[in-house]
Amino acid sequence: MKLIIFAGTPGSGKTSIIKYVIDELRNKFKICFVKFDCLKTADDEYISKKYKVKSIKKLAQDLCPDHFTALEIPKIIKENQDKDIIILETAGLCLRCSPYVKEGLGINVIDVAAGSPERYGPILTQADIVAVSKGDLISQAEREIFRANILKVNSKAKVIEVNGLTGEGALDIAEYIKSSSELGNKKLTLKQPMPSAVCGYCYGNKILDEESSRKRFLAGKEIKNLIPNLNCGKCGFKSCNEFIRAVLDKRAKKEQCPFIKK
Repeated sequence: MKLIIFAGTPGSGKTSIIKYVIDELRNKFKICFVKFDCLKTADDEYISKKYKVKSIKKLAQDLCPDHFTALEIPKIIKENQDKDIIILETAGLCLRCSPYVKEGLGINVIDVAAGSPERYGPILTQADIVAVSKGDLISQAEREIFRANILKVNSKAKVIEVNGLTGEGALDIAEYIKSSSELGNKKLTLKQPMPSAVCGYCYGNKILDEESSRKRFLAGKEIKNLIPNLNCGKCGFKSCNEFIRAVLDKRAKKEQCPFIKK
């Protein structure tokens, strides 16, 4: 099985080029497409219907979508052992987070109009392939400068020009996917650690006040000390932090965590 992770900022053209890539691969490989988003998406339904491949929708809701993606990847792999390729599309809202793994293939779709490559973090610097979209909006000279600037921050990347309307570049990406490594039984390793944040706002504080935030943090920390931080979902929430927020908001009871009961 191969794991392919497409990442890029919203509107960069990730889904558009993924459609063409899936069309290039679907006749020879069993594919599972996983669409990650924050609140709502129908891209998974469209791809499933048009290209006849298994598609899964994952909505992060209250969680950081990239952290949520990292939590869900092992489950997705475990539940799709019959597939040859898992193509995963991230929500791409954070330039600091990136769920790329060393054992898979990371593809960053970057819009030429979205600003200098130097302002991007691991979503670009840790990518194996950089797919440059919307190049028809600028001149050839500007495209060459943009390419050079990409290589300044990620000299090892393979840079491909893509077009989500015509499918340009999809065949090249498909060939790289075919030649990418199999996961085997390896444990997956993130290429880059994700930033951490544990404060009152992480636990759901809404009041912009130092004392309120501190009280919320201490209340959340007290519950955190009672649970194993496995993000197992047995409480009915996606993560332990989401469960803690629900308890503090009185939308859930501590006893919903089976580990607290024990």
